[in-house]
Amino acid sequence: MNQERIAGAAVSTPLTDKLAIDYDYLVDHVTQLQQRGIDLFTLFGTTGEGASFSRAERVEALERCRATGITETQLGMGVFGLSSHDASKDCKAAFASGCGHVLLAPPCFYKGVDDEGLYRWFSEVIESAGPNPKHFMLYHIPAMTQVGLSVELVTRLAAQFPDVVVAVKDSSGNWPHTQRLIEERGALKILVGHEGFLERGMCIGATGAIAGTSNVIPEIIKAIVHNNSKQPKLTVLIDELLKYPIIPAVKGLIAHRTGSPAWLRVRSPFTALDAQSVNILGKHLDKCFPV
Repeated sequence: MNQERIAGAAVSTPLTDKLAIDYDYLVDHVTQLQQRGIDLFTLFGTTGEGASFSRAERVEALERCRATGITETQLGMGVFGLSSHDASKDCKAAFASGCGHVLLAPPCFYKGVDDEGLYRWFSEVIESAGPNPKHFMLYHIPAMTQVGLSVELVTRLAAQFPDVVVAVKDSSGNWPHTQRLIEERGALKILVGHEGFLERGMCIGATGAIAGTSNVIPEIIKAIVHNNSKQPKLTVLIDELLKYPIIPAVKGLIAHRTGSPAWLRVRSPFTALDAQSVNILGKHLDKCFPV
């Protein structure tokens, strides 16, 4: 994760008709995104339904991606753990499988926890990940976790674990928080997870994005990150996308663009987007970004 700017994908996970991971399709999808200009691939984050898959399933997917030539520096995995012990085991498994980074979300069962408790939890995970851990990216997505990562907590962890805690993905959709993270980032890389704020973020020093829409319009994300391209229709698309459950909605867009209804499959507790919603979203996508 040494690039000055990063156009990343929050990779969606294709499933078979029995709702197992379609590993061949996943590898093909990642390879196509790489060919279309994506720099970084984070598997099993929110968009990738990461909390719905076992450690063994995630490890096999990582190993298959590595076997096809995706490099360690390009590959990452989301980690969603309740106990610091379990989260650390997931991190170690990811690193052993060829990941260069993990996207580490806070524990999300207990609510109202303070920064000191979160600092201890993250520290326990990192310290238990082995003597030479790879990169940790902190994941701020309070809409899902209901546990926020303050700027003070982020900077404290970065100071305690330099060269290990290297980045934050901010998917809060809260521009003042995103702005402050970018302005006070120090050596941290700040990856914007809400594409509606990507252009603004890049203008004030964000590193780039790890975007769900990279699954569908990777060239657009690359153009904003690497070429300072202005893409006002991206915000229009994001506003429409957020009217639906985000994970099935992204899969609906992929299904629309690929013509493959297999992409509509999701694991419980989610349900697939209905045909009418997929059609509405697809029309918005085509209007904003024609093929």
